[in-house]
Amino acid sequence: MINRLLWLTLAVWPARAGQPEALDVLRQSLDAPDAPYSAELEVERREGPHGDARRLRMKTRFSPPGSYRREFLDASGKAVRLLVQDGKTEWIYDPAKRKAWQGEPCDPLYKRFGPDEEVDRLDENYDVAISTGGRVAGRPVWLLELRSRRGSALARRLWVDRENFLVLRSEAYRSDGSLAEALRVTKLGLGKAQDSGLFRFSPPAGTVVVRREEPDYLALDEAKSSGVEPRLPSWLPSGFVFESLDVMRRGRGHVIHYRFSDGVQVVSLFQCPPRVRLGLGKRRHERVKLATGKGTLARAAEGNVLSWSAAGWRFILVGSLAEKTLERMAESVK
Repeated sequence: MINRLLWLTLAVWPARAGQPEALDVLRQSLDAPDAPYSAELEVERREGPHGDARRLRMKTRFSPPGSYRREFLDASGKAVRLLVQDGKTEWIYDPAKRKAWQGEPCDPLYKRFGPDEEVDRLDENYDVAISTGGRVAGRPVWLLELRSRRGSALARRLWVDRENFLVLRSEAYRSDGSLAEALRVTKLGLGKAQDSGLFRFSPPAGTVVVRREEPDYLALDEAKSSGVEPRLPSWLPSGFVFESLDVMRRGRGHVIHYRFSDGVQVVSLFQCPPRVRLGLGKRRHERVKLATGKGTLARAAEGNVLSWSAAGWRFILVGSLAEKTLERMAESVK
């Protein structure tokens, strides 16, 4: 899907004559579009560096300031998922399960750091180069390549429309260099008003509707008021810092979701009651030995999923980092 990549306000290499500064292009791509559009995309996702590629097509509609509709289709054209938001309510519908989740849109801007601090964090960890990127969906684009300052590993490629600064193509890479996700717009319609009915959703008859619990964004010390003692890793990979935290109610208990970021890569840690299952990763998994006990490792589109139990809690780490890096993080959670 076309996303605004809020974590990509980056340090830049000097642009050549006639080229804009990469930072300027990125900043403009972060602004919400001021005109409606429709698009068709090809989506490829891989679960793990050697996992099979899952290819989908997506049809998206957008109307400012914050209404969208995204339909995911399999190779046969069958709908597999629908996301609809009118700016106030968000629906996620799974036709195969005949199940729909309803809730308020998540706040992607809730972070511990302000814009200036984000720039400093990204400047410490990444460089980005700008070059001509040819054409995507028939439109001229700028190509931005984001590389880690630690070894120059490629982390992201972005193809940004030169006129309206929409991200028309993107590639995300894991820390081992393998491709995690690729998106490409194949058809784009700009400026045409969208029917408001597209951004409303009525569950089909027989659909099970689940009211999605809204996260309660808290500071670390405030999380204790929920009755859960936060347990964070004492060791983080180079460049990573604690970004944000939210508490979600699950049954009679609470789940704490911590996020750590180096400006581009994000690692999530879930602290859950023992019997809570979040459905992350494939059912097939392998056992791993941690210094603090036994765990299991699975693969998901989001990266590696490492699970273990300790001190009466179940912990789940999710990220595209190397397995040994996640294991070291897990062993530092006390």
